Amino acid sequence: MKVVFGVVAFSAASGVFVPCVAGSSSGRRDVSSSLWHAMDGIPILMDRRRPARRKMSVNNQSAAHPKGVDDWPGGEISYGRFLAFGDYVDPSYSCPATVTCPDVCVASVDYCPEDAVCPGTHPDDEGNPYHEYELCVDGTCADLTAGEACDSGAESPCPCGGLPFVCAKQVGLLTDCSLRFQEQYDANELCLANQKESLPSVSFGGPWFVACYVALAGVTALMLIWCAWNQRWAPIPGSTVPLECAKVGEAGDGGSATMGAKKRSDMMDKEVVEMSAVAAGQSSAKPSSRLITYNDGEEWTQTGYRSTVVGMTLYSSVILVHVIIQFLLLALSVEYYVQQEAITWSIFGSQVFFDEVQVLLAFEITWMVGFVWCFFLKFPASIHSLFLRRCVLEDAHYVAVSATTQSFETHYENKLVVKLMPIVLMLYSDMSQNPAEGLHNQVTYCKVRVDRKTGSRYFYFRFRRYIHDFSSNKFIPGCWNVHQDTTIREWLDRTYLYHGLSNDEAIKRLGVAGPNVLDLKKPTIVSSIISEFSQPFYLYQNFLVWTWAPFWYYYMFIVNSIIRLTGGLVVAVFEYMSDKDLYQLMSMKGTVQVLRGGDMITIDQTEVVPGDIVRLVPGEVYCDMAILQATKVLVDESSLTGEVHPIAKRPLDPANSHLTYNMKENKTSTLSAGTTILECGDGTGTEGDLAIVTKTGSFTAKGELLSDVLSYERHKFKFDDEVKIVLAILVAEALVLVALVCLFIKDDLVYSWFYAMYVVGTVLPPLLPTVFVVSVGISCKRLQGKRITCTDSRGILVAGKVKKAFFDKTGTLTKQGLEFHYGNEKEQHSPLFKRGIAVCQTLHLSNDGSLIGPAVDRIGFEACSAKMVDENTVCFEGEDIKYLKRFDFDHHRMTQSVIVKHREEAVVYVKGSPESISKLCMPSSLPSDFFEKAKQSARGGIYQLAIATKAYTSAKGMHEVTRDDIEKDLEFVGFINFQNSLKEESSAVIDELRRGAVDCVMITGDNVLTGIYIAMQAGIIEPDRSVVIGNSIQDDGRIEWLNYTDDSPAVPSEGTCLALTGEVWEYLLSHDPKSALNYAKHTQVFGRCTPNDKVSIVSTFVEIGDITLMCGDGGNDCGALKAAHVGIALSDAEASVVAPFTSLDKSITSVTEVVREGRCALASAIASYKYMIMYGQVESINQVINAYLHVTFSEWCWVFMDGIWTTSMAFSLPLAKAAKELSAMRPTASILGLHTISSACGILAINFVFLVIALIALWVQDWYQCRKWDSTDVSNVTNIVDNYESSVIFIVSGYQYISSAAAFNFGYSFRENWFRNYVFAFLFILFTSMQFGMTLSAGNFSCIWRVNCDNDHAVRSVTSSKPEPINNVYSTTVMPAEFRWLLVGLMVANLILNCAWDYYVVNKAICRRDGKKLEKGSQHADLGVKYSPPVFSSS
Repeated sequence: MKVVFGVVAFSAASGVFVPCVAGSSSGRRDVSSSLWHAMDGIPILMDRRRPARRKMSVNNQSAAHPKGVDDWPGGEISYGRFLAFGDYVDPSYSCPATVTCPDVCVASVDYCPEDAVCPGTHPDDEGNPYHEYELCVDGTCADLTAGEACDSGAESPCPCGGLPFVCAKQVGLLTDCSLRFQEQYDANELCLANQKESLPSVSFGGPWFVACYVALAGVTALMLIWCAWNQRWAPIPGSTVPLECAKVGEAGDGGSATMGAKKRSDMMDKEVVEMSAVAAGQSSAKPSSRLITYNDGEEWTQTGYRSTVVGMTLYSSVILVHVIIQFLLLALSVEYYVQQEAITWSIFGSQVFFDEVQVLLAFEITWMVGFVWCFFLKFPASIHSLFLRRCVLEDAHYVAVSATTQSFETHYENKLVVKLMPIVLMLYSDMSQNPAEGLHNQVTYCKVRVDRKTGSRYFYFRFRRYIHDFSSNKFIPGCWNVHQDTTIREWLDRTYLYHGLSNDEAIKRLGVAGPNVLDLKKPTIVSSIISEFSQPFYLYQNFLVWTWAPFWYYYMFIVNSIIRLTGGLVVAVFEYMSDKDLYQLMSMKGTVQVLRGGDMITIDQTEVVPGDIVRLVPGEVYCDMAILQATKVLVDESSLTGEVHPIAKRPLDPANSHLTYNMKENKTSTLSAGTTILECGDGTGTEGDLAIVTKTGSFTAKGELLSDVLSYERHKFKFDDEVKIVLAILVAEALVLVALVCLFIKDDLVYSWFYAMYVVGTVLPPLLPTVFVVSVGISCKRLQGKRITCTDSRGILVAGKVKKAFFDKTGTLTKQGLEFHYGNEKEQHSPLFKRGIAVCQTLHLSNDGSLIGPAVDRIGFEACSAKMVDENTVCFEGEDIKYLKRFDFDHHRMTQSVIVKHREEAVVYVKGSPESISKLCMPSSLPSDFFEKAKQSARGGIYQLAIATKAYTSAKGMHEVTRDDIEKDLEFVGFINFQNSLKEESSAVIDELRRGAVDCVMITGDNVLTGIYIAMQAGIIEPDRSVVIGNSIQDDGRIEWLNYTDDSPAVPSEGTCLALTGEVWEYLLSHDPKSALNYAKHTQVFGRCTPNDKVSIVSTFVEIGDITLMCGDGGNDCGALKAAHVGIALSDAEASVVAPFTSLDKSITSVTEVVREGRCALASAIASYKYMIMYGQVESINQVINAYLHVTFSEWCWVFMDGIWTTSMAFSLPLAKAAKELSAMRPTASILGLHTISSACGILAINFVFLVIALIALWVQDWYQCRKWDSTDVSNVTNIVDNYESSVIFIVSGYQYISSAAAFNFGYSFRENWFRNYVFAFLFILFTSMQFGMTLSAGNFSCIWRVNCDNDHAVRSVTSSKPEPINNVYSTTVMPAEFRWLLVGLMVANLILNCAWDYYVVNKAICRRDGKKLEKGSQHADLGVKYSPPVFSSS
């Protein structure tokens, strides 16, 4: 458009002066010359913006009456300066403000008012009065005479197509503009209204819409009818029956041997009730089973389901609806931008909606229907299960197993939480769950498979195989018990030993037991990602992200998608790494040689079945086996038990041929899956070493451990349930804020809905689920750097709450090596005594000539200068002594024995603990001071053994001799003393743990007096504490209590330290578990403990609610390592199955490292959690205030708030390293506790106060009174960002994202100093500098956020490829310098107060208060167990 004017005189009446502004030389800046052009946004194709829908009439209450030019201050006009885009800015900050009048739009330039046209003369060109001007399409005037030209890319700002031309821009008082051009403004409003009415409208009652309504309603109705018919109206009798828990045990061992005192007490109370029921004539007998099962009071059920055509058709329809909903959300988002003329192509093929309100309304309806539909169908996670038809188990394609969740119960003392918990849990429970099953049952749908070889039907649940039993028409555990009704004699029979199983029998057993594998798929990063994003929380996030797609917020759709994808991917990667480590532990590949029908064949290890005869070869053991024929077998069990030294194994003893095989009693002949054979015989075929397979798959020892690790929750924290309450509270808050937003926004409800959804999206932070996973993953990596491997990363957070730490003695607190000492000089020169030491051992000679066996045997053997000739011969003092029979050390008997041939005479030697040997010896052979010497040695920290002998005179053959035959009527020979030195680091570790509020307890198999001595050296028992020993059980059933110092009778009392022997502990467990519970709390040393005793002791503290840690060197400690919440194995193995942590350096310092990292991870997780909650609260408050003021933030503001600041702060907070020393308090594990609530709510209140102060400070400014934002139009978010209100809110509240994170970065005493989190400190300094820079400066940098910005410095936004003018009538958002400094002062004060509150009030005062409560026993509150002081009794 080109309009040439002649001479036009300047009109004084108009009161305006419009300069020439077109052309780069006269005001239009060159964008490419900007120093900030690289930061001017992300150029994309979508540049076309919808014109403003703002009203042209002006109602500025701050300028109540119009003023002419003559009325301006000073009597003459101060024109200020003209910026790029031809707009005027008044730099005086005075009121009223001089502005560029709103655009005057007309049908033709001929209709422009006389005072809204380009001038004919330029005031500065007095000597050359004739200039030719061109009116540009954007309202600027180009001086053609001066060589200026209009911008070819400029567009008309007029929103109405009927008034497409804009008149020349004019400058004046805002109220003057209204008076001068009100007629044109009214015409423009009328044009817009007519234009909207003329737009084609879409009827939501049209055929296509009705078809969608009918289809959706029909599928929903059919789905509800199907579920009601399937579950309620047409039940199938016999479809639900009990399911036995496949818990393998040995005969007579139902798990009670290792049960804790509390569970024993509860079980005894239950038995009393059952006995009463039996007395009343009620039977409680249960049917026996070939498989030994143990449900521990759990009631599991199995329900059959099968696929049907109708069900699968409905299922397909539901999936199709899911897909269509997502497609429609995408299509309607695109359609919005088609309607906005930003893009020209439509997913529907052609433009469907021409009215903005209609397309947004269609989007909202689709979103709400889809959200409700998908949300309720998300539970259960597998929608497929809803459309399976109930049936009898014989016809089942799927089996729904209802089983209790395997975790420790979480109880609460807070009455409000107790009342809320059932309601909240019901909201999160499975919609298909039967209410009668309770909230703690989990329903799992297991696919029934068919074995191709045998035709047997089976499924896997918690890695256990269940097979269908046709006789009972139910699924039973698929474990073949090879030793049921079978004696060792039958195994050793040559007919079976050299023939093995027939092929038919092997196939039959394979159908029952299944392949020798654990049913766990190899983890892949893709499967981990799919599993993570299938969680319900991501369903909510998916729909919340869609709300950003239309409404010109598509860039935030991209940002939020990236954030949510990043959070989910981070969690998925950590889960993948953890799953990968476990899979590597359990995966086995290889072949074995087995006897099938008398032939030795090679098969894949997966085809091995129970009962197979296997030839042993060096390498990994793939299944549990019992050795039947062998010369010597050396096994490394470190990966399974943590045992440091190789173990020698021998064949089953023929003397026990009349007995059935028992894994525990025949431990020395048992090979466990997961161990490694180092050496064995090299014979071929049946001449080699042979063993019988006893268990395969998940029923092996390794499978049992892995099944526990993978299936059971080791511990359940308070926050696991509290987070559900928090989410429920946040949902309630979101509903309230949604109501406020809809109340505040005066525009169409369609627009209010979007603002409300943005509030919901920030109230529930998207990264909330990631904070705990990230903290754990970082600590796990740090532990690996310290040579501490972790197979169960969940244990790290648990380690942060450890209260009881249990230690084995030998090899853990003390050195692995022992110093040999003779009992006295007489024994030192006694050939009989030395000969007994030389031969009474279980050493084996490896192929390289080294001795393999227990340290006490090896050290004593070397001290006697004996030599091992071969496996059956020892050379002592020049004589060869042949072994006739050997019995390994038995932990229950506390003895080991041998029969040797010495000078044609058979001699028995027995070695063991003094207490055990004294019971086996003839009283006349014992010295009178036998027990006194034993006690003196024990008090001196001596590990003491006694040795006895006798001549073997029985007529029994060696293959018939048992331990009971020879371990009696012995003659005492002497004492063997070993000095067990404390490790250098033990005392320091125990001292740090004690200062860290961790109670240390020793559990040892040694004499209790030796244990007390070492405990005093290590610091477990304080030197000035009096120690009372529960020594033994007297004939009348009373406990013998003795004083440690002089063996005088004593009575336990407050202030005394207790030490119990294994005998006393076992008696208390059996007869008075409640007293055992009381005594255990005050016991520091447990001596003469069997492996089962160790497990029961740890289990007792687990049951009462103490977070426990067990540290041992494997072997006898593996049961206790597994029972504790946190197990630390000191082993060379890369990873131990039985313990989540393995110290490769075998150093006890790993205990403090794990506890420190646990506390650091827990503190970091809580800090990140508080930050995410704070982020959501700050931003939601911002959005509500924005809704009240009808403003919003610019694009880069949103990117920083929701993207850059949030992710960088949240992910850098957990990078803080653990504190150098343990604090006297433990970090909180509660997100609803006083510590967390006071920290989060306190800082939130401080932030809100400062935001209010900042807004009040703005509202009282004189210059602001005529620059208030008074528009209520929120239809176009790009037109409501440039104002002082949103600038102040962003500056102050934006810095609260940073200052809050700075406060939460204080780790108190659980993490290193604030500044040592280097990544966070760098980001804090960077973001603080940026925030202060944008506040104090007014230029290109601040214009990135549209703060302190004018048109000369405007830069590109996120979604445009060129700068856009400031979109307010003042053409600027620059604030006076003194006010900017005021805002900086408020930000600094906000930072100081936040940090002071969290450091001094929360971390100092409140933490110390909680710490004092912990000392009184409130640690139990973490698990809900109230502390009760013990009641001591001498009985």
